[in-house]
Amino acid sequence: MSASTAHPNNFLAPEPHIVARLQEALAGQQPAVHVLTEADLADVKEQAQFVPAVHVVWNGFRVLEAGALGRKARLEHTWLCVVAVRNVAGARNGAAARQEAGELIARVGAALAGFKPPNVYTPMQLAPGPRGGSSKGFMYVPLAFTVETIFSSQ
Repeated sequence: MSASTAHPNNFLAPEPHIVARLQEALAGQQPAVHVLTEADLADVKEQAQFVPAVHVVWNGFRVLEAGALGRKARLEHTWLCVVAVRNVAGARNGAAARQEAGELIARVGAALAGFKPPNVYTPMQLAPGPRGGSSKGFMYVPLAFTVETIFSSQ
């Protein structure tokens, strides 16, 4: 079954479309930006990861509204696009890493804000996300996007 004909309740159907949108938007960047999914990142040690990168991760859902009979619900899903960079120049204050991450965040946000992948009811909208972090010269900054879907037993 292709992603475009995915079951309407398939929470993960948007993933390949989000990845493709980012790959297109980030093509030609130097250095090349890797767009990776959670499956791509399984068992990858931090020091061996590809950077710069954007990690596309489904981060769950919440029920916004449920039908009285429980057969239909409107759901809000959150997708994280975690910008990952490694830049040890100016490691003491992290300025170079922040500059690199900031540019990539701007491109990711512009590519996805308002984008409507198949299998969703609303376009992607920026939303509050988790705090970023850094580790051993790596910097991680998540952008969160929400989309709504309609879940139905019919």
